[in-house]
Amino acid sequence: MRMLKVVGFLVVCVVAINGLAFAGIINLEFTGDGVQKDGSIKAGKPVSVDVMIENDGTFTGFSFGFSVVSPDSGMTIIHVADSGNGLNPNGDIKGHNGWEDHSIWNFSGVFAVEKDWDGVLPELLGFGGLSVQREYKPHEMHKVLSFDVIFPEAGTVTIDSAFFPPGGRWLFAAPNPEDARVPDWGGPYTLKIVK
Repeated sequence: MRMLKVVGFLVVCVVAINGLAFAGIINLEFTGDGVQKDGSIKAGKPVSVDVMIENDGTFTGFSFGFSVVSPDSGMTIIHVADSGNGLNPNGDIKGHNGWEDHSIWNFSGVFAVEKDWDGVLPELLGFGGLSVQREYKPHEMHKVLSFDVIFPEAGTVTIDSAFFPPGGRWLFAAPNPEDARVPDWGGPYTLKIVK
């Protein structure tokens, strides 16, 4: 049932995509024990990939996603379990600042759609949400989502924007379909994982 809601939401978003202007910014920040002073990531240590958003419009829905890839053959990641404390059963995907519950996206909260989220790169993760009685209001840059990982071996990893069909593109949906917007993306982010 939950997947049907997400697919239905994305189909509505596809209808509203023509002629979109840009609105807001989505960036990533990296925090946790694995982040080194030089910006590299220490293998075997936990890292939080923090999704930071600055919103400059009033919206009632959203969809966007991320891919995690590596040019290094056989590269893996560990999804840090925190059962019962996240948006997914494993608990490694979390919401923040109103994205963790139904306070903004009150139509069943934020959907975290794991597609090939099994620890073997490439990984693909989509997000979506819909608000019926409320609106997503403008705000300064702050963390709204995160996912916790450990990179067990040295190598190179890139996190970039992605989504899977039927949407294909990022979107903030507005009450009036002509006002839907695509956020600017600060990536891709390429990480050097060191021993």
